[in-house]
Amino acid sequence: MAVTYLGEDPTGRTAQNNKGARTYQRKFKLETTSQADGAYAVGSNASLPIIGNAHPEDANAFCISLDVQNTSPWKGWIVTANYSDERTIDDTPTDDAASISWGSEQFQKPAVFDLSGNLIVNSAGDPFDPPAMMDDSRRVVTVEKNLAVVPSWILDYQDAVNSDDFTVDGVSIGIGKAKMQAVTVGARQRRNGTIFRTVNFTIHLQREGWLLDILDAGFRRKISGGRENIRNSGDGELPTAPVPLDGNGQPIDDPTPTNCVFLQFAVYKTRAFSSLPLT
Repeated sequence: MAVTYLGEDPTGRTAQNNKGARTYQRKFKLETTSQADGAYAVGSNASLPIIGNAHPEDANAFCISLDVQNTSPWKGWIVTANYSDERTIDDTPTDDAASISWGSEQFQKPAVFDLSGNLIVNSAGDPFDPPAMMDDSRRVVTVEKNLAVVPSWILDYQDAVNSDDFTVDGVSIGIGKAKMQAVTVGARQRRNGTIFRTVNFTIHLQREGWLLDILDAGFRRKISGGRENIRNSGDGELPTAPVPLDGNGQPIDDPTPTNCVFLQFAVYKTRAFSSLPLT
């Protein structure tokens, strides 16, 4: 059993330019010596183009598929190679550039400050309980990249915030502004003999960063050796709403939007995002 490459059919060459997207076809003749030689053996002939090879006349168009057809009646074969410049496919799938897209997602968060940075309070100067809610839009970056194996960082970066300045798709992202939101890993694939997986990961960007900002307020105050309940200065009764504190565990005598204290907490672990496969 053998497959013989007879050469390219010069009459089978075609080309098309559709709104700037260039496609080509080339046809090749092959012959088998046995009916047991099928499409796999013919399409695997070493003289045929390989998926990812450049077109001989257009270096920016690459072979994207091979169509194998049996003729006359089993001995003759025609293999059609299809080329396109719409997406560059390298010989090694893990060398493909990362595919990056941008979007937005809408969330809700408590409306604590107004546009001028002032605390939102009622006419008596107290925060609303419960607070009103407002839209919280986040920019979302989705990265698709071919990797040889399931990435070792898949668990370590769970809900991680960037500890470094990094660049994605030409945009600089400052420290603490990005958080890893989701990671998916596709099934194993093979191209040109190389096994790979397509990994998608989503990064959420937030202009104010990812520190937890909470009004310093409560029902108890610090005292020497412990804590005690705060009581109203007028009637000595326990307050019915959390009392604003001064950042040191003491109630603010006359809380106003300008003297209330907000505490910040780092609740997400940090990792270097510049080491992620972003290109």
